Amino acid sequence: MDTNDFEDLYRKHSKKLFRICLVFVRDENIAAEMVQDIFCSIWERRKTLTVRSNWEHYLYRAAKFKYYNHYRNTTSEQRSLDTYATAQQKIADNVEETVHYNHVLERVALLVEELPPKRKEVYKLSREKGLSSREISLHLDISEKTSSAPASSLST
Repeated sequence: MDTNDFEDLYRKHSKKLFRICLVFVRDENIAAEMVQDIFCSIWERRKTLTVRSNWEHYLYRAAKFKYYNHYRNTTSEQRSLDTYATAQQKIADNVEETVHYNHVLERVALLVEELPPKRKEVYKLSREKGLSSREISLHLDISEKTSSAPASSLST
């Protein structure tokens, strides 16, 4: 195939090929790109390309394969975008949870500061140091029941 043959082929079939591609993708820009890709491929393979049927049939099949590739790629891209969006949402949710958790910790710290001194010490030994009621009672020399009693019972 020489330049003149290629130009004739393009003039004769490009508009119809564009309409076929447009039916497949419903987007003029993508359809035009598909037509360009098909004709570029034909030009690049002009010395080795053998068309056994007629050109219309060959070009229709080429358009169909281009569409399948386009669909596969856009579907894959969409899945990637969906995965990315989901990950971003999880990050945003995690940040929101972290902010909320920090707010709760600050509020707890303020409430602990309002406790009577002995109860505050019991709370800190229990929650911050992880001591059991028995260990706290031994450490503070108080009864085990007192170290696990509610805040209202320890006023000292």
